[in-house]
Amino acid sequence: MIKSGISVVLFCLLFLGFCVAAIAQERAIRIGFPSVAFQELPLFAASKRGFFRAEGLNVELVQIAGAPAVAALLSGDVDYITHNSRIVATAVRGGGVKSVFNYVARPIYYLVTLPEIKQPKELQGRTVGVSSFGGAAYYITKQLLEYYGLNASKDVAIRALGQDSIRFSALAGKAIQATLLPPDFAVRSKELGFNVLVYAGDIVDMPMGGLGTTDTRLQDKRDEVRRILRALLRSLRFVNDEPERARTLLMEVFKMTSTGAADAYELGAKIFGRDGAPSEDGLKTLLAATREELKHPTEISPRTVMDLSILRDAQRDLGIGKIP
Repeated sequence: MIKSGISVVLFCLLFLGFCVAAIAQERAIRIGFPSVAFQELPLFAASKRGFFRAEGLNVELVQIAGAPAVAALLSGDVDYITHNSRIVATAVRGGGVKSVFNYVARPIYYLVTLPEIKQPKELQGRTVGVSSFGGAAYYITKQLLEYYGLNASKDVAIRALGQDSIRFSALAGKAIQATLLPPDFAVRSKELGFNVLVYAGDIVDMPMGGLGTTDTRLQDKRDEVRRILRALLRSLRFVNDEPERARTLLMEVFKMTSTGAADAYELGAKIFGRDGAPSEDGLKTLLAATREELKHPTEISPRTVMDLSILRDAQRDLGIGKIP
């Protein structure tokens, strides 16, 4: 009886140890993202459609703003972030991070104006809203204005107002006359009678949303990163090649109507890449924008901000794409 009791106790202890180890192993991998917005569709597809699970990954998506996201990444509170411009800027400053994947290969924005403004040139003397002074959206806004013959510092007034929803509300209240908005807000703008004048990606080639992590994680957890990237590559295939299911996901996650999801997908599908890497020209534009924002004295090397070595491995695993 005593031996039998000891055996039971030992079994329980071993089983408890096994459970603790399993729980520790199953700690969620946390990916920080800035907002529930159209550009994050591939990330949500990977989560909601099981691409992460298929790679044996337990992934938790955490909404977190720009500057706190970088701090959370460096402290280990999150393991990856999708704040692409923040990743790049931090890497240039020597912050020990790299961009490893790009799913938004082109600008996400459309130039939206009040009904009475029917051409970009008519913005002279008007107020244009931006999220902040500096960063990708601000750079794209200036490039668009210059393309249409307007000087951003002389011909228009620029107001920094914050995230998309705030700028949309400012436009609806006529506090500003134009702003750049992503596809979901562009659709809502059309419903209110605003003009969606031009897709920024037809004028400015710049990657936006992507995935970044720390140099330490790239060294210590290469297999995990590789599986994350395989899931995201499958997600890009889903978003690009299965429009009906992608629209259904927009309705589920972003609470869009069937019509709104269809319209947003029609406007927005073009922003997503297929192979997880930015174009050469797009990367040059991004680095030029970063250099301008940071007032960096010299040209920025792509190797300073990106590590595509694991993406190459993930691509080979799936037999898709090539990176120089």
